[in-house]
Amino acid sequence: MDLSLNDLRHLVQTHPTIDNHAHNILSRAEVTNYAVYPLEHTTSECVGASLSSVRKTLPHHRAVSQLSRLLECDPTWDAVTAARGKRVQEDYESYVKLCLQGTEILLLDDLLLDDGIEPYTWHDQFIPAKTKRIVRIETIAARLLQNYFTQQPEQRAKLVDNSQGSAACLLQQELSGFKKDFLEEIRKCVHDPDVVGFKSVICYRTGLNVDPDILGKIDAVASSFLRIITKGGSFRIEDKNFNDWLLLTTLGLLTETNRETGISLPVQFHTGYGDSDISLIHSNPAYLQPTIEAYPDVDFVLLHSSYPYTREAGYLATVYHNVWLDLGVVFPMVSRNAQESILRDAFDITPTSKLLWSTDGHSHPESFLLANTQFRAMLEKILVDYVENDDLTLPLAIEAAADILYNNSNKLYSLNLPPISIAKNSEKTSELSPSMTKYELNRPFHHPVLDQLLQNNSDSFVWIQVIDYTATLRLRMMHMSNFLELVKKERRLGLSMGTITMLQNDTLTDAGTATGQYYLVPDIASLRPNIGIESSNSLSVMTFWQDNAGNEIEGCPRSTLRRIVNKCETELGLNLKFGFEIEIVFVKAVVNPANNETEEVPVTTNHAWSSMTTDTIQVVPVLEEIVLKLKQVGIHIEQFHAESCPGQFEFVLPPERPLVAVDTLIQARQIITNIARQHGIRATLYPRPWPNAAGTASHAHFSITPTNREDAFLAGIMRHLVSVLAFSLPQEVSYARVAQGVWAGGEWVTWGTENREAPIRKVSSGHWELKSLDGLANPYLAMSALVAAGYLGVAENLELTHKDCHDDAALMTPAQRKELGITTPLAKTLDQSLQALQADMPLQRILGTRFVKNYCCLKEAESKFLASMPERVRRQWLIERY
Repeated sequence: MDLSLNDLRHLVQTHPTIDNHAHNILSRAEVTNYAVYPLEHTTSECVGASLSSVRKTLPHHRAVSQLSRLLECDPTWDAVTAARGKRVQEDYESYVKLCLQGTEILLLDDLLLDDGIEPYTWHDQFIPAKTKRIVRIETIAARLLQNYFTQQPEQRAKLVDNSQGSAACLLQQELSGFKKDFLEEIRKCVHDPDVVGFKSVICYRTGLNVDPDILGKIDAVASSFLRIITKGGSFRIEDKNFNDWLLLTTLGLLTETNRETGISLPVQFHTGYGDSDISLIHSNPAYLQPTIEAYPDVDFVLLHSSYPYTREAGYLATVYHNVWLDLGVVFPMVSRNAQESILRDAFDITPTSKLLWSTDGHSHPESFLLANTQFRAMLEKILVDYVENDDLTLPLAIEAAADILYNNSNKLYSLNLPPISIAKNSEKTSELSPSMTKYELNRPFHHPVLDQLLQNNSDSFVWIQVIDYTATLRLRMMHMSNFLELVKKERRLGLSMGTITMLQNDTLTDAGTATGQYYLVPDIASLRPNIGIESSNSLSVMTFWQDNAGNEIEGCPRSTLRRIVNKCETELGLNLKFGFEIEIVFVKAVVNPANNETEEVPVTTNHAWSSMTTDTIQVVPVLEEIVLKLKQVGIHIEQFHAESCPGQFEFVLPPERPLVAVDTLIQARQIITNIARQHGIRATLYPRPWPNAAGTASHAHFSITPTNREDAFLAGIMRHLVSVLAFSLPQEVSYARVAQGVWAGGEWVTWGTENREAPIRKVSSGHWELKSLDGLANPYLAMSALVAAGYLGVAENLELTHKDCHDDAALMTPAQRKELGITTPLAKTLDQSLQALQADMPLQRILGTRFVKNYCCLKEAESKFLASMPERVRRQWLIERY
């Protein structure tokens, strides 16, 4: 049989699907009850206040467009909901059948909701094969507990009131009785012909980092069991020891059943993306690896594409015979570009025989239709791409499509459905798929700015940037065609090792070497157009530093920050965000008639904090232009205003993930400087440009979630803060701001709620501001040191001995400071902070001891170099560079 690409397209668009993971559809009475079941949930997991922003997302806009065609209405949300409501009232069953078109069978996790949904058997009328069930083990356990203790409340009272002595023995008996009842329920499900698998939501409850030894820790399990009983209510299973025990107990029973009877029922696991209940860090399926190895007779299904951990899941499905990767939920929950990227990640190494399709459809029938429509379109695009590029032959691509859509699930869940014959069809039927050009099929990566430039065939240039230890921004420029080769790893960009520890005047310090080189690896996520440079069609991108073998270079500022943030997330379960305040002093050059020399003066002298004077109002057009230009490249300024120092203004950036936040800070400063220059003025970060006025900082907000370990995190910062100053106040002139009464952080190691005379101002629970940071610092390194200090506090479980300081510690008596635990003054010179860093071995070990040694050596050389200049010359020299 002669096959063509049209046959592949036709098969992808028409082959029946086995939806291996979905949930029940709402009843007619509830499907338009949007207050309880928001229709926005078809494209988002958001709940509560965050739901209001869903309508501004690409997935939502795409869904509106597709649903408007289905409902034959205008492509607006109001029109879609109105037309939908009419269809539901006229003939709900026909509408549901339309939304489920192409689905051969549904495997439903029917324990997600109790109320408002139709039973799983109701769905049979819309599909050819009888609906099957996936049983959620945590719900079974919770119902057992609720039923038992509702009927026998006196037993719960005994356990709650007495957790010692004879009650401890009673607790063990209750746990043993529960285990017996739970296993009996699981056995019933195993032998129920309507049940084809189980599901665990342990990822939502306590994370995938299951304790492999929990079955032997019966006392810990009993204590965990008691906590759940004590809480009462719905007896939600969300205490780690008990959750882990429940899962491994189930896996043990399934192993035993498989070996004794040959019956094998897979266990599905929520992994990756979810709503705000989830710990995204502990949703990485890599945490399941020890469990997967320990239970080789149980099949593990990693649900929801494991996004954003698709590659990790693909690896597990590749190296373990009992792991399968489900491709659901991201259709239609993320944008089209993201869907393509995720699906390509799944194809990277995963055998096509281990990939499964599901919609994760739930509540609203449209969630099934949108998922199927978008998945078929993307599967068609990628498989056609692979055929055209000789990655797959046409017969193999057709086989892969049929396996993913149908055959793999049919085999895994032992559904015994008849195979679907693959017939030739010479006509292209994929009208819902996007039109495809040669460019779209061959592009190796996706980034909105870069894609647009490529599509327009622009002769663009890219600035490949590094920020060194002196906070000097250095770069190489290349044409877009050469940059693409760099991104594709068809070429490398190497720099001399000596440039890492070089002074601003390009002098090599004793810490450096002229031998060897390191390589710049661009981070596409940081790519942004340059703004404010006349006649320049260019972009800038930040980089990581790697050695010849592709390993991280110790002391790479961006790698250091990323590594330490990852340590907080993976080891401590702490998620961080940063937000920066950009303080800039605008100056202009004037000729001093007294000596006929050019000097810098502030653009405004009639100036005060947050005021609008006759001077300030003349600068407003420049300020507004800056904010609008930043918005053009995706940098959104939350607010801006005049600061205290003459010519000084502040631009407030929103909170972001740490690496993104610092990248944005650097790029925003560049754009501000460029636009100011177009207006004939200079923007400077110099810490104290006018001796009798307030200084210029770069205040950094930082926050952790969850906040239950905030005291230990803050205790670590208090212990190591003087060492951190070596990075956050990195030049001698920086210490002109370590003074009393100038709202710059004061002179003592302390913290205080809304206290601007403390180096660490507490804003709210888990949210602080670092005030001892200025624009001469390399912000990647300064924030790395700060987070490393917090990490040490949590890792060592430090007690917070510093009490909340509400006043200026410099004005307190020694006794008052002692009462608040304030014992250490801040460094007043760079030498003092460097000495503290050199003695701080715990902080050095996290940052990298060799890096810290090189950094201190460079800073000492830089200090001598700057000290050799006359003060006026040094001031002008720094203003011109920072």
